[in-house]
Order: sequence, then structure tokens, then C-alpha cells
Amino acid sequence: MKRSEMRLVLAGTLLTGVSYGLARFAYGLFLPSMREDVGLSSAMAGAIGSGAYVGYCLAIVVSALLVERLGPRFVAVTAALIAAAGMAIISISTSPLLLAGAILLAGTSTGLASPPMAQAVSASIAPARQNRANTIINAGTSLGVAISGPVAFIATGQWRLAYAAFAVAALLNALLLLVTMPRANSGTGRQSGSRQEEPRGGLWRPRALMLVVAATSTGLASAAYWTFSSEAVVMLGHFDQAMTNIVWILIGVAGLIGSLAGDLVKRLGLNVTHRATLAALALSLGLLALIPSSLPAVLFSAALFGGAYIMLTGVYLVWGIRLYADRPAIGLGLPFLMIAVGQIVGSPLAGYLIGSRGYAFCFIVFALIALATMLVGYRSDEKQDKRQEEVVAARGACRKPVSSAMSGSPVPRFYMPAMPPLGLMDRIGRSVGDWLRSVRR
Repeated sequence: MKRSEMRLVLAGTLLTGVSYGLARFAYGLFLPSMREDVGLSSAMAGAIGSGAYVGYCLAIVVSALLVERLGPRFVAVTAALIAAAGMAIISISTSPLLLAGAILLAGTSTGLASPPMAQAVSASIAPARQNRANTIINAGTSLGVAISGPVAFIATGQWRLAYAAFAVAALLNALLLLVTMPRANSGTGRQSGSRQEEPRGGLWRPRALMLVVAATSTGLASAAYWTFSSEAVVMLGHFDQAMTNIVWILIGVAGLIGSLAGDLVKRLGLNVTHRATLAALALSLGLLALIPSSLPAVLFSAALFGGAYIMLTGVYLVWGIRLYADRPAIGLGLPFLMIAVGQIVGSPLAGYLIGSRGYAFCFIVFALIALATMLVGYRSDEKQDKRQEEVVAARGACRKPVSSAMSGSPVPRFYMPAMPPLGLMDRIGRSVGDWLRSVRR
């Protein structure tokens, strides 16, 4: 990669690490200490964990739309600042209600973070290197998780101190993004000083249904591990709190393997990579359920889960951008949104199953969900893919509005039950974008 491309990838990787690894998923690491200090039941812990996913869902739809109008830098810096504010409030929370609100705010940053990076990569990095760049940035989640583990060791139960440190890290990342990210949508097809927008394809496309189902199911299957694996290691495996920190670090370090998703998809194909990684995800859940007292099994489970989860999100990123080559922010936003929808359902469901049937039963059920997801696969449409690639190539070559083969496709009035009201969100996004532009003037 060129030096400018590497700087962009570095800034994006750190943003992903701060927002996903620290602001969102570190909740699972510090949950045992939080429960002692604030007083939470398993069901309440699952519900609070879902608060981060709710904020994520709301933010990622708006972000995917606004980034096309305001440029990636504004949205990315905003994401880092919101992460800092949310984690600062978490550090001073003294009640379940305040903690839930803070987790919701921090979770919002994750939704804002990803679409601007996909848009910036599409505009600034050569097409041949975009899959690799996107999956490296996506693996930043593991970097954040790997960092939060050692911080937990140093803080030794002082989760408030840890979140205060995370908030400072988010502020520093905001400064880095401010000087690194492209200011506007250069290279995305807008003419300088013109309000005319490039025609784009519709938000809903026929082949998106399989992506929606797969991403939602994967989000559901992963929710139990993210929220309750630390507790399972202590309660089911009878290990101490220090072991949960080791498990968390392993999840993060192994997740860095997920940066290879783009290369594996290129070599093995999307469906082979997808199904093999789902099998690994199911195995990680099964190991923690069936032999939780075995140290090698617990460590292998953590490493397997970290690598599999980040690899799967990378697969869905590539899958989504293939479907929405002309709208990369939407191509990333849709599968990541549906992963979060699955996690919103999965986190409280896991809490209920643990409370009623125990940890082992819960993790086995979620492993079966991961295996069932293997039935869903990517279906290619070579003609449509070629048309979209031609649109993107022409856009980068002349930087003038070009017609898309799908630009005339209206947003349908009917949506599948798993889909958010994207047409409505599109109108809201346009209205908010117009208002923000008028304020900035």
C-alpha cells in the first residue's frame, strides 16, 4: 500500500478498536465486577448489553446515509467523540439505569464508525487493495479487545478507572482522525461545489435477503459468548477473574487473524470461507459448554471465537460491498446492522436461558444456531456485479456523475420482517444532512 493508504488504514483500525473493542465489547470483560458494584441480575445484564446494540442499530443506518452527504471525516470524528463521552459516563455510573444509558451512548459510536471508513477506503484506495484494507480495518475490533484485557489486569477490578482510560484513548483517536481522514467525498462522484448527486442503485436489492439472514443469525449466535463468556469461565469452569482477562486477551489477539478475510475470500471463495468460519464459531461455543473446566479447551475456545467472529464480520463486509459496489457505506452498514439486530435478540435470550437452564444449555443452543446458519450462502450474479464494477470504475476515472444500471430502481414499500425501514431512514438522513449543511454555512 502507499503511505497515504497506510495512514488511512491505521486511523480506521484504531477507530474500530476504540469503538467496537473498548466502547462496546469490553462490557463483557468487566461484567462480573460491574454486577458486584451496581447489582445486576443475569437478565438485567443481558438487557443492558442489548442497549449497546440498540444504539448501534440506530446509528449505523443514519451513518451510512449521512456519510454520503457530509463526508467520512465528520462522521468518523463524531464517532470517536461519542465513544469518549459514553465511556466517561460509564466510569462514573452508580445505578443500573445510568449504566444502561451510558452503554447505549457508547454503543452508538460503533454504528457511526464503520460506514465512513468503508466510504473513505472506496474513495482513497485502489480497488485491488480495498478488500484487504477493509478487512484490516474491521479487525481493529480485536485490537481493542486485546488492549482491554491487559488494562483489566492492571486495573484489577477497577472497571471505572479502565473506562476512564478508554475515554482518553477515544479522544486521542478523534484527533488522529481529524488530521488523517479525507475532508469530503473526494472521488465518490460529486462535482466540487455542486449539490447534484450521482445516481445510485436502490437500497433494497434481491440478493440482499441471504446476506440479511446470514448476518442476523451470526449476530444471534455470537451474542452469548460476547456477553456471558467471562461469567461462564468463572461460574461453569470455576476459574478466577484473572482467567477471564486471559480469555479476553486471547479473543482479541486471535481476532487479528480476521484481517485475512479478504484474502481468504479471494482464494477459497466467499461461501467456503463463510461456512468454515461458522463451524469454528459453533465449536468455540460447544467447547465452553461441554468441557469448561479444561484449561486448554477454554483457551482454545477463546482463540477460536475471536478469530471466527472477526473473520465472519470481514466476510459479510466483502459480501455487502459486492452487492452494493456503487454504495460502499450501505454495503458495510446493512450486514453490520443485521449482526447487531441478531445480538439485540441474542443477549437477553442468553440471559434468560442461563437463568432458567444454565450456562451449558445456553451455549449449546447458540452453537446450533451457528451451525444452522451454514445453510445460507452467497449467490453471485455476474452480470449485475460487472455492471456495478463498471459504475465504480467510471466514477473513479472521471469523477463525474455516471448512470448506474440500478439507479432507476425505486425503494420498495414492502420489506422483509428482518429489514429496517430503509426508505424512511433514507428520507430522514437526507433531511438531517440538509439541516447540518445549512448550519455549517
